[in-house]
Amino acid sequence: MTVVGCAGSAPGPDSGASSYLVDKDGFRLLLDLGAGSAGPLQRYATAEDIDAVILSHAHSDHWADVTQLSYYRSKAVREGSACGPLRIYGPSTMNEVLTSNPDDFTSTFVQAGDLELGPLQVRLAQVRHGDLECWASRVDDVLCYTADTEPCAALDELADGCGVLLAEASGFDADGPLRGHLTAGDAGRLAARAGARLLVLTHLRAWQDHLRLLDEAAQLAGCPVILATPGLRVAL
Repeated sequence: MTVVGCAGSAPGPDSGASSYLVDKDGFRLLLDLGAGSAGPLQRYATAEDIDAVILSHAHSDHWADVTQLSYYRSKAVREGSACGPLRIYGPSTMNEVLTSNPDDFTSTFVQAGDLELGPLQVRLAQVRHGDLECWASRVDDVLCYTADTEPCAALDELADGCGVLLAEASGFDADGPLRGHLTAGDAGRLAARAGARLLVLTHLRAWQDHLRLLDEAAQLAGCPVILATPGLRVAL
């Protein structure tokens, strides 16, 4: 897993918004592609190399740069590479641009349960992000990505026994509970309940003290805790 972007709510000065590249046996899956991440993505994979994208929800910091990725793919086609429509899996509330342009996107509304993408086995669970439909994902029974959610039973079940927990840390316990989001403390407690071997904190808002977020989660997680940074690679 490669962190492409890890900024929360909006691109930060050093990172685009949420996007994570999972690569297995040459198959490349993106978990989200938020604003400002399509450019940096090209450090790790060409646009035409992306096989599928799972979008957790319809907030722009998780999906907006899919249109930019499609633009890069169209340029590759003009230069002779065959790439066809980009496969998108996401909520029923995904933006109409993704569902009404079949030459660019093949879009599928997801449901709870298992999804087979190339060599990857993905399990999806609907989590609680306010009133907006949002999906957390577990890849190959190893990586659990929380997306944006407050603590909930569906997330606990999905994360249980995962090796790597990629969890948002959108604030501090002192600010919470946060509606629709995890605090750093929530992320740490989730890692402890799940028995995760590594907690990676992401969705890091530019105006917050990231080292304080790290400290809060580390006191509770019961496993190593690191901050997501662009270019961070984690073997799964």
